[in-house]
Amino acid sequence: MSSTAAQYQIISRDISKSLINKAAERSVALETKYFADHIGSVKSVDDFIGNARLFAFAMRAFGLEDMTYAKGFMKKVLLGEPDANGHILVNRLQDSRYRDFANAFNFRSYGEDPSKPKTFDNPEIAAMMEAIGSNKPIEQRRSQYDNQTERDAQYILDIAEHVKSASDIAADRKLSSIIRTAVGLPPASEKDDIATQASQIESKFDAATFGNPTALNQLVDQFVEARKDGRRAIVDSYFRPAGVYAGSDAETEKLVTYFKAKAGTLYSAADIVADGVLTDIVWTTLGLPATTASKDSDAQAALIAKKLDVLTLRDPRTLSQFLDRFKDARNAARTATIDAYVQQTLESDVGAEDQGTRLALYFRRQAGNVKSAYGILADKALAEVVRTVLGLSPETARSNIDSQAAMINRKIDISSFKDPEKLDKFIKRFTIMWDQKNDTASTPTLSLFGGSDSGFDTGLLLKLQSIRLGGH
Repeated sequence: MSSTAAQYQIISRDISKSLINKAAERSVALETKYFADHIGSVKSVDDFIGNARLFAFAMRAFGLEDMTYAKGFMKKVLLGEPDANGHILVNRLQDSRYRDFANAFNFRSYGEDPSKPKTFDNPEIAAMMEAIGSNKPIEQRRSQYDNQTERDAQYILDIAEHVKSASDIAADRKLSSIIRTAVGLPPASEKDDIATQASQIESKFDAATFGNPTALNQLVDQFVEARKDGRRAIVDSYFRPAGVYAGSDAETEKLVTYFKAKAGTLYSAADIVADGVLTDIVWTTLGLPATTASKDSDAQAALIAKKLDVLTLRDPRTLSQFLDRFKDARNAARTATIDAYVQQTLESDVGAEDQGTRLALYFRRQAGNVKSAYGILADKALAEVVRTVLGLSPETARSNIDSQAAMINRKIDISSFKDPEKLDKFIKRFTIMWDQKNDTASTPTLSLFGGSDSGFDTGLLLKLQSIRLGGH
């Protein structure tokens, strides 16, 4: 049997080729094809967990293979529903694999159930929402919207004989809004005077229409159709109940349909940021980092505006191309899971022969994401590599966590793991020291990756909350 140092060198010398070879193996290729062919058809969390083959694939991809049997626990992780104390399980688990898994396979609710009236604790806000009607159930709001459409359509006919010019239209705020809706002009700006507004209307609409009965009826029909489109854009909301798979093909199409309906109301990046669903679609399509969500709305809008001319989305061809990019980005997330599965399989298969090589490959993949010594200590496999390099005894792992962190910080520059060259030198040092420490082939680190002998203890996972992690 070759040494850990030699084995690691062979695999890491051309890691891409090693992964390609692993992906081409018949068993791996069959599983990845099954995942790619079936994951889009998943509708509910029960579909997902109930399909043993799909679920096992996903769990291995995120390094959670040993937890595949804990279906009830993983369902709670995926749903993200709070307990009686308002605690969400996945947020209490410091192991980032669970958060990554819950984010990748998202079954959490989105939005508020439109069939139910909104409630507000503050009576003043409740009264205000009652006044504008936004707290009513969706069917009631649709009915009110359609009634307003009928009243506005009748207003066009009632006032027709009094309209002779674009200035007459601009001077009547209600009529101006109706005509702008019919011809696709954005709402009038308070900064524009009547003459400017009249010029805008004139560029899209001939006021002589009001003197032609046939053309006038066509205008009414055009307005009603625009309002129907507007109902989907203004009244209808996006809602996904808890337990529905956000990454399904059906949900992707639902998002595409939602964005198309809203596109006609978008005139700036600020309009996008005002709608969380639209914002998520745009972030996904533009490849913006998740940290964007932590910025204020103005900063988010500015970032989007740098990468996207929102007005171009009013062109059907550009909108279609944009949404095709969104679909591609969603598919790329599935590809990332497949890539992770192949990586995990490579490491697991290597580990069956030599655990040191598996540790080295795992450290190579994960160390660059570590932000602190606590991040290392929270991951048993990473900690084992570091303790081996530092020549620390197994007893050290049972000492005070703060003392361990302080020792690591004195001896290692955590930030150096982001430098590929320095990281490679560190791992090579580990493989040499691992070989010196292990004279015979054995599997002493099986439990570091969740072997079958490591019993599941929810309490232990939750106790990790007490570790002051910097994230990893």
